[in-house]
Amino acid sequence: MAGIGFELKRLFKKEGVFNTIFAGVYATAVTVGPTIIVIIALNIMYMLPPYIGVAYSDRELLSSTILYVFVFALILASPINIILSRYVADKIYEEDFDSIYSSVETGSVLIALSVGILGIPFGCAMYFIGHLPIYYIFASYLFFAGLSFTFYYMTFITVLKEYRKITFSFLGSLAAGFLFVVVSVYWFDLSIVDAILFGLMISFMLIAMILLTFIKRSFVHHNKNSGELFTYIKKGWWLILANALYIWGLYVHNFVFWFLSDYKILVANVFQSAPTYDMATYLAMISNISVLVIFVVNVETKFHTAYKAYCESIIGAAGKDIRRAKQKMIESLRRETIYIVQIQVIVNIIVFIAALVIFPKIGIEGVALSMYPALSIGYMILYLVQCLMIFLFYLDDQKGAPLVGLAFFAGTLLGSLVTVRLSPAFAGLGVVFGASCGFTAAFFRIRYKLMNLDKHIYGRGKIVKQVKKIKKQNSVTIYSFQTMKEGGDSN
Repeated sequence: MAGIGFELKRLFKKEGVFNTIFAGVYATAVTVGPTIIVIIALNIMYMLPPYIGVAYSDRELLSSTILYVFVFALILASPINIILSRYVADKIYEEDFDSIYSSVETGSVLIALSVGILGIPFGCAMYFIGHLPIYYIFASYLFFAGLSFTFYYMTFITVLKEYRKITFSFLGSLAAGFLFVVVSVYWFDLSIVDAILFGLMISFMLIAMILLTFIKRSFVHHNKNSGELFTYIKKGWWLILANALYIWGLYVHNFVFWFLSDYKILVANVFQSAPTYDMATYLAMISNISVLVIFVVNVETKFHTAYKAYCESIIGAAGKDIRRAKQKMIESLRRETIYIVQIQVIVNIIVFIAALVIFPKIGIEGVALSMYPALSIGYMILYLVQCLMIFLFYLDDQKGAPLVGLAFFAGTLLGSLVTVRLSPAFAGLGVVFGASCGFTAAFFRIRYKLMNLDKHIYGRGKIVKQVKKIKKQNSVTIYSFQTMKEGGDSN
């Protein structure tokens, strides 16, 4: 999270309750602020009087469209984002800023192609099977494209230090979309369902364009060396695979319930979903999103400092100083992981008690409420898996990270196939099982890497890269060695 760490350290160094609260709010705004803004905007649109009176089938069509757009946009963008975030971090460390915007352009082409490959066939299905209007399909496609590019350009937020401008871009764009909804419904008698869809399309197209404008202004000078990025992608395939497996694991339990559970519904002959299970999943995600905020704060203010000190000590420091820096880094990782678990357990208990009181009053009860406890535990663990995977990225574990992602994905898939036929109270145990598999694999993999850290660092040529040049000169083989720079922020 390049650029966030410095500001967080400055804020958390200040003493006092007010300063601590402000630092926490800032961390929340930087990490999950846009997500919270989007959730609030959607709920405000849903509370408009015309929407309350809409037919059930129309509400389900809109909800299914929004659900599919968000899920598949995230699945599409995340694998590309993870490799680009590391590429950009390395370029910042090397002070090669001219290469960053060329990677933005190359990634944009990949996103556009992916959007077409996924969106066009589904759009055809919406038209020929679902018999939906062309304008609805077109708006859905642009909504999907805008959200995909928004997720993609969010990768470069860590490079831009204009966090307030970015947050305001979300606020302003979603406000513009909401204004469109109000004006089109109350002044031009547009259907509320169509108005909300068009409003979301406008909002996310605006957000994507504003973010791209910020990126262009930040990197005025740029080269056209796009081939370097493809070389980097080839070298970092393990990052893409690990992230893709994690993202698939994040949604595979939903897919199982969409197609195999008794809660499934089919909307417009193309949208398969399970609204009851999806609602419980949504509540579990929201109640555990604080894990990511706590993780970013602790990693950026504590672990990253210890990690950087260890990497710097390897070059030129005495043996005892290297061992001391190594021990501090390991202790920081252990301490911060335990702290995240402790705090989130307390948060979950508070949220669960509040849920029992509040949810029934807002219409969330019965099956969805009974599914929530197990799913909440599962989401807490799966977010911890994400945190541990980032630690594996720091350690450059090219084998362990994909294995953890595979354990999480396979465990969640198998667990969900078993629990899909159980009573609602046990429906979320598939997520708990899969997340536990991923957490166990990540824990033991990190433990193994730390126990063999010296071998990992020195044996793999991480600090000194051996460049082998064989020249036949009187039957003598000549080797050359080249000092290798250690990259910047690994996440």
